[in-house]
Amino acid sequence: MRVIVTGGAGFLGRLLIQGLQEEGIEDIVAIDVVTAEIPGCQVLQSDLAHDQILAGLLEESPCTIFHLASVVSAGAEADWEHAVDQNIGGMLQLLEACRQSNHFHKVVFASTLAVFGGDTAGGEVGDFVKQTPSGTYGTTKAIGELLINDATRKGHIDGRSARLPTVIVRPGAPNAAASGFASGMFREPLAGIPSVVPVSEETVMVVGSAQNTATGIRMLAEIEGSLLGHDRAVGIPGLSATVAEMLEVLEVVGGPEARALVSLEYDAATDQLVQSWPAQLDDRRGRELGLPADPNLESMVRAYVEMINR
Repeated sequence: MRVIVTGGAGFLGRLLIQGLQEEGIEDIVAIDVVTAEIPGCQVLQSDLAHDQILAGLLEESPCTIFHLASVVSAGAEADWEHAVDQNIGGMLQLLEACRQSNHFHKVVFASTLAVFGGDTAGGEVGDFVKQTPSGTYGTTKAIGELLINDATRKGHIDGRSARLPTVIVRPGAPNAAASGFASGMFREPLAGIPSVVPVSEETVMVVGSAQNTATGIRMLAEIEGSLLGHDRAVGIPGLSATVAEMLEVLEVVGGPEARALVSLEYDAATDQLVQSWPAQLDDRRGRELGLPADPNLESMVRAYVEMINR
């Protein structure tokens, strides 16, 4: 079976590919807008929203497609046209290639808790709460979830959407995500580099480790479709934590010297986006479906430290 990972050159894509390889899957194709090398994986540089690359990849046999490629939160807010072009246009290209294929394919779409907002901002959400996004990124993801549901209903694909928490700790250079500070406040200080947090210590976020999130995405592909019902969007389990609690864990893991490298410098634009997201996730459905959950915040950070020290 061939597995295709769009956005495969990104951190989460690479982690997902690593897990697939550990499961013994050999035919893996990563698609990304940037050039990259991933051991044991064919990497194709392509703009999914505009290039006709998928048709040839889907013609040999049924495939599983993990669709991670996306313009992220702050980047989407800054450039509406680009976000709509890539996030919605890319999804439409993918679904059309599947519809035109002679085979029946499985599609796992990486969505986000940012599909919620409005009256649910700062509150608790679950899989069956109405989507009311307060940002361009969340809006494009909500549209993607609905397209996955409809394409599944029409029999074009076997689809499912993974609603991801804020993923910590992402290694490497910061990306354009508004939530990027939640990784930076650990990643930089643990490397001896100063970090800036643009929101207050009372800010609450739903977070999950990179390892658990990648595993949850992979496992969602294996769940029997009949167990998902009509709405194929499932929240990947996550924990709620305040920025203050994150800083406490940083000090536990990295010591007072690491904590001293973090400063609070309020940024209104970032805070507005972050405050529009839910602060609590009712993830019972995901857990009942067998998706894993991180035990606590400290375990997420220690998993990152273990990963970078390998």
